[in-house]
Amino acid sequence: RSDKTLQDIVYKLVPGLFKDEMKRRRDFYAAYPMAEVPNGSNEDRGEVSEQDKGNLTDDEIVSLSIEFYEGSRYATPFPPGPFPLCSQKNGVRFLRCPAAMTVMHLAKFLRNKMDVPSKYKVEVLYEDEPLKEYYTLMDIAYIYPWRRNGPLPLKYRVQPTCKRLKLSQPPASECTNTSGA
Repeated sequence: RSDKTLQDIVYKLVPGLFKDEMKRRRDFYAAYPMAEVPNGSNEDRGEVSEQDKGNLTDDEIVSLSIEFYEGSRYATPFPPGPFPLCSQKNGVRFLRCPAAMTVMHLAKFLRNKMDVPSKYKVEVLYEDEPLKEYYTLMDIAYIYPWRRNGPLPLKYRVQPTCKRLKLSQPPASECTNTSGA
């Protein structure tokens, strides 16, 4: 009996395998039209496109929509005034990016596009969940329930950055007890 989960893992690990396998199946059934697939699905006959399957390659282009995240789980007030994309109501932007692009690059793009000062952090979210900077768009497509029936819906928010304080060593003086007691 075939193991669909294992097969999906193999398709995701080996680039181009799904496309090649579907082409081989279509060619086989075109050459042998009398061959029947018992309880066969479209995938068994090779009639499923890679887009329907949900597999992505690094060089594939992903369409995404990005908009300002208004609701906040973390009650950190932020005045949206100085940043043009934040202040627009219904300011949805559409981008086409390679699937290998990381969330960090998308955040840098938003930072540069909006002229966000370095004291603020741009955070990218899927629904209400913040995304890790090292996630690629391909990772997001595999992790979250996006099925490529529209642009990948992402949101962003701008928050003040919490910088760590650097503690300096106090100057040594004659009155300091160095005996360890």
